[in-house]
Amino acid sequence: MSWHPVYLSAVLEPDYLHARTHLLPFFLDALRAHGLGLLRVGTPHAQQAVEAMHGLKDFRPAAYSPGVEDLFFALDHELSERSPGAAGALRTALSRNDLDMTVYRLAARGNLMRALGDLSTLRRVLIDLARREAATLIVAFSHHQPAQPTTLGHYLCGVEQTLARDTARLHGALGRLNFCPLGAVAMTGSSHPLDREYTAALLGFDGPVLNTLDAVSAGDWQTELAGAVSTCALNLSRALYDLLNWAAQGLITLQAGLVQGSSVMPQKRNPVALEHARTRFSKVLGYAQAVVFSNHNVPYGDINDPGTDVQEPLRLLWQDFSQGLQLLSASLEDPQIDHQRWRGLAEHGDTTLTELADTLARQTGDFRRAHTACQELLSALHNAGRTLQQATDADVRALGIDVPDGTVVAALNPDTFVQRRTTLGGPAPGQVKAQLLQADACWRQDVEQQSRWQTRFTAAHEALWNAAVP
Repeated sequence: MSWHPVYLSAVLEPDYLHARTHLLPFFLDALRAHGLGLLRVGTPHAQQAVEAMHGLKDFRPAAYSPGVEDLFFALDHELSERSPGAAGALRTALSRNDLDMTVYRLAARGNLMRALGDLSTLRRVLIDLARREAATLIVAFSHHQPAQPTTLGHYLCGVEQTLARDTARLHGALGRLNFCPLGAVAMTGSSHPLDREYTAALLGFDGPVLNTLDAVSAGDWQTELAGAVSTCALNLSRALYDLLNWAAQGLITLQAGLVQGSSVMPQKRNPVALEHARTRFSKVLGYAQAVVFSNHNVPYGDINDPGTDVQEPLRLLWQDFSQGLQLLSASLEDPQIDHQRWRGLAEHGDTTLTELADTLARQTGDFRRAHTACQELLSALHNAGRTLQQATDADVRALGIDVPDGTVVAALNPDTFVQRRTTLGGPAPGQVKAQLLQADACWRQDVEQQSRWQTRFTAAHEALWNAAVP
């Protein structure tokens, strides 16, 4: 067949190059499993197919040629050159529909496992940094305004907890994608005998996709992955906003290998690793939208939109997601923290006023009255050209609230503020220690779960290619 030049350049050649570069091992695995499945049910010449597929294990197809429609036909052509009977047998009860969808799930599974590894590394870095900086005073913001003192350890524990949920979402998505389309053929199965449970197990899947139309048509497993990755990218983009803001104020400085200078301004130390991490996560959102819209308002059947055409955006989504995670991990492995500058922000602003209100509420039994008194106190201080730190017990007594000596100084101390936040999940030292213990335990459980997945997939792959042929 003579292909139109536009179709060649816009579709066939880029699709072939993508499959040859990124999907070849999964095609070989799926075809090997199909051959073993045919052998199991007694398909004629299936043993030849299995033996010939074993010989293709290290085969590398040539560069694109207009005479070969896609990677499957390149493999089919090579197999027929080696053994016509094997090629004929392997085509039994096989369509590019179920083969492609099996390959895409295998590829996504591998990319997801790598992303989980990168996410696990980042979580470990956050936990270690949070432990190191558990007592480092910082100022937390609310509505873009300085709000209350907390600690860097408390902040990092919060970020890590969102990533723990992201990890759970990705593990859940992995469990739902890990079902095998192989044996669905074009969309209705086959009149040839097949053992779909067997071929699914050979490839490390939990089982076959139960409905053959669903096996070749569904795109929800891809949109779920895109959604879970997008959620994680969004979470991390918010943390990156804070990190870049802190870097701009000199509160945090990255290692030398992660910053760039200016060609004009000698003093500049630009935290470019954080900027590149942010753009990686931004691009993830764009690729995720491509995945979503490729599955939007299209027929429920075998079509290119959620099949072949969505694979490149998916690949780029995984690539940028992992790069963003790696850049952020490197940035937070050993940053320089300006503890004194951060403490100064906590000591010289108005962010400790909440604790004075709480203290007065304990004194009066009426938080509403205490809140109003603190507002009046701050207004009077500002009108007199004084700072909150210059407030005295006499200033409070002037508002009609009697307090013991030393009450105001103690309440306005940022260390006191943090130490008194002993409610569950707060920044008090004991609470942060408990959060770190919980985060560490959750991280270890997730690492163990990931290790079990990886061990299982690796064992299945090795067994697939080491299976004895009678």
